[in-house]
Amino acid sequence: MKQIRLPHWLPWLTFIFILMGLFLVQELRIQSAISAASTDPKTEVLISLITNLESETAALEERLATLRQETETIISQSTTGESQLTDLQNQLTQQQIRAGITALEGPGITISLDDNNAGLNNAPADDPNRYVIHYENLLYIVNDLRNAGAEGISINGQRIVVSSEIRCVGNVILVNTTRLAPPYEILAIGDPQELEDAISTSTTYQQLALTGFPVSYKTTSSRSHKISLPAYTGSFSTKILTSDSQEEV
Repeated sequence: MKQIRLPHWLPWLTFIFILMGLFLVQELRIQSAISAASTDPKTEVLISLITNLESETAALEERLATLRQETETIISQSTTGESQLTDLQNQLTQQQIRAGITALEGPGITISLDDNNAGLNNAPADDPNRYVIHYENLLYIVNDLRNAGAEGISINGQRIVVSSEIRCVGNVILVNTTRLAPPYEILAIGDPQELEDAISTSTTYQQLALTGFPVSYKTTSSRSHKISLPAYTGSFSTKILTSDSQEEV
């Protein structure tokens, strides 16, 4: 005998009808309870409770609206505070760059200076001081670069900062208390064209070039970032600097 297969959705349909029946019975019970409550002396108490609940709900809604307003105010102030913090962080970064205590990278100019050994060999009896790079040469070129708006300068890996000293001790040149020997490589970051104009018209650079010193320079493209300067790692002299609190004492 062939078995009759019931549709697979039939059990679900039956379950749904049962649920609908339960909901209908529950609704009838609720309506019956409401009808009974209308003749019950306790109805006034229930109405009073409902009224109180409605008042409390209204108060809670008002409080919620106030809290939402306070939250929006806090969020707005937080956003303003974050903006101020970002501005302060940017200012700190700029001051660190100016102080030279952070590594720097950007377009600029590379200047190479070396002693005039060929000239000295051709005139061995002449004063040898005329054929060597002196600290004044480095100092004047650094000043020319600063006047041209250089944002960072280094000499043979020594970052030049406000407290840097370029001086001569005996036969050696000291930069940041570090002894340097030729050839000297001066790196400067800034507008390449302005830095090139400053060096090409520099009295010091021109004198060195005209007297046979092997000097040269090259600039980077304004779109490239090939100049890298190390951070200054030395200490800052504060022999003269004093804080306001120290002056008041």
